[in-house]
Amino acid sequence: MQPIRELSAKDQLMPIFRIAKYELIVSNLRYPLRIVTRFIGPILWIIPFLFFGKAVLGGTDSATLYELTGIAHMPTFILVGTIITSISFNMLWLMSFAIRLESYRGTFESIYSCPINKFTFFLGKLLASVAWSSMYIVGLLLLGVLYLDVQFVWARLPEMLLTIAFLFLAMYGFGLTISGFLLVYKESHTIIHFIDGLFSLVVPMAYPLAVLPTVLQKVSLALPMTNAVIASRNLIILGESFIGQWQYIGVLIIYIVIAIPLGYLFYKRMEKRAKRLGVLHKY
Repeated sequence: MQPIRELSAKDQLMPIFRIAKYELIVSNLRYPLRIVTRFIGPILWIIPFLFFGKAVLGGTDSATLYELTGIAHMPTFILVGTIITSISFNMLWLMSFAIRLESYRGTFESIYSCPINKFTFFLGKLLASVAWSSMYIVGLLLLGVLYLDVQFVWARLPEMLLTIAFLFLAMYGFGLTISGFLLVYKESHTIIHFIDGLFSLVVPMAYPLAVLPTVLQKVSLALPMTNAVIASRNLIILGESFIGQWQYIGVLIIYIVIAIPLGYLFYKRMEKRAKRLGVLHKY
């Protein structure tokens, strides 16, 4: 049987935008305090690192940090790491809880009965995460400009934002995988907190990668967040070219090409398992 009409690009994209709009309005924009916390939260997160760094160094510059990374200004170093990691963790939580939140809100049945595939649904969640995470970027950049005297090569900002865009897509596969896992194993907060804590340990947000043990350095370099952090620092602080970050961008592209389809296949597999066990609808 032939379809009544061919779906246009607009018809195919509209569900993605509607899901993103729903996520932003229902979960976030309807609560004004959440908007405020999106700006203030990352700032509160970074301040203890800045205070500790200043107390240890006796100032804002470090010769040791320069020897290890080529960057001497500690606040600038930490700020870029915080921007990338806060975005990563925000996306990890939002994507991983994409389905679990619908159970919590009482809209799970409505979502699962919609005539769209789950890949489209997750793309809408991804778009919402991009919009929501932009508040992190704006808030932290304002902090850096107004109070931290950050030493940025602003001409490289567009290339850093492009790196962040690659990071969003690279993290998409993580979100699909964890979301599928949570369809069957419902211990969502326990699992996400563990993964969040593990990433916080090995991703060089506030310290150079070189201070980690060799084994953890190798683990860290296999993660998309670490590669995005290093590439972003090289771009926006050191002023290096985007092409010069090919080894780090290459890792992100590998995650995009491999992790997304594998993550979606894993999600569909876990969805079938949840249906077979009769736990799909349970919170």
